[in-house]
Amino acid sequence: MNQDTARRGGTRSLGPRVLTGCTLGALLLTGCGSGGTDPAASSTISFDADAAKQMGFQDPQELRKESNGITVTGARALSQRAVDLTVSTDAVSPEAPGGRNSLVVITPEGYDPAKTYPVVYMLPGSSSTDAPALQWYEGGQAEQLTAGMPVITVIMSGGKVGWYTDWAKQDTLKQNWRTFHLDQVVPWVDSHLATQKDRGHRAIMGNSMGGYGAVRYAEERPDLFGEAVSFSGLLDVSSPEAKQNFEQASKESTGEPAAIFGNGTTTTDAQWLANDPLTQSGDLEDVTVQLFAGSGNGQNGDIEPALRDSTASFASELGSKGVDYQYTEYGKEGTCDGGHTFECWKPAAVVALGRWADRLGLKRTTSAPAVDPAFEAVTSEGTS
Repeated sequence: MNQDTARRGGTRSLGPRVLTGCTLGALLLTGCGSGGTDPAASSTISFDADAAKQMGFQDPQELRKESNGITVTGARALSQRAVDLTVSTDAVSPEAPGGRNSLVVITPEGYDPAKTYPVVYMLPGSSSTDAPALQWYEGGQAEQLTAGMPVITVIMSGGKVGWYTDWAKQDTLKQNWRTFHLDQVVPWVDSHLATQKDRGHRAIMGNSMGGYGAVRYAEERPDLFGEAVSFSGLLDVSSPEAKQNFEQASKESTGEPAAIFGNGTTTTDAQWLANDPLTQSGDLEDVTVQLFAGSGNGQNGDIEPALRDSTASFASELGSKGVDYQYTEYGKEGTCDGGHTFECWKPAAVVALGRWADRLGLKRTTSAPAVDPAFEAVTSEGTS
């Protein structure tokens, strides 16, 4: 790796560069920094029982009954291994920005309900798409990433700007994303599919807003996840630019600037700290953390350098607390231009999944997609 891009353990903050072109908040909110394509799904889908059964759901009609707070209202096959589910939950209002609440479930080749499988949960970035869960399936090619791996993959929608938290002020609409995902989806998956239910066999990963969510979920519920992976996540929210991002998300959803963590009008310093991945990083002491970020593509408005700085600051904080982590920083490699795009996150995900599989002793039945060595190199890491 070029040493210009191999920043080792440096502590950086989000700087003025993020205000060039689109602001950090505008990019994350509009999806112009998501790197994916808009899925072509319609806002409603019918319920195809055969599609659900093909994925391993033994009694598809049971999915249409409320279970763990979730009711499946639509199902359609995406492939022989993947199904797109529309779900209803009382945790999130149907009117929340981002379209229908959805899950994409991908089961391994030869799925056998008599066996049990590890589960990897994927969280998409901010998105204006109709069904955010499709972002990782289409833009991230999650099915190809997990081909030949004996794992179940679940992609969870997080709204357009939900930020993977239970919003503090909800008199306009409900946005309890953390409750939906951690208290409902995880046990729902365990009750309907043949999963290994211990934290050591669950991983959570996400890009951009989803990188923030993956780390925060692992910080808040280390009992659920043994591994957390962030691709270009916003992992230090101390700067004015980072805070502006959340304020813009709040305004888009509610018209108020501080509904995510605050009272609608104001977010206190204590509330920012309680929701800051860097400040709460000590809660990851029993979680293996993988971090990836790019050096940027040099184009006007590219937010990746700012998120690289955020990731590097977070990595440095993990190191100071003795948390086990691996940080990989890449530049322009192959089809990746170093920017905020799935062309960079896809090879990073291949590496991240491979590391996780090696730690679990999982064997692929097919070769993993080839990646540039830069995505395998570790820029800095913990001591364990």
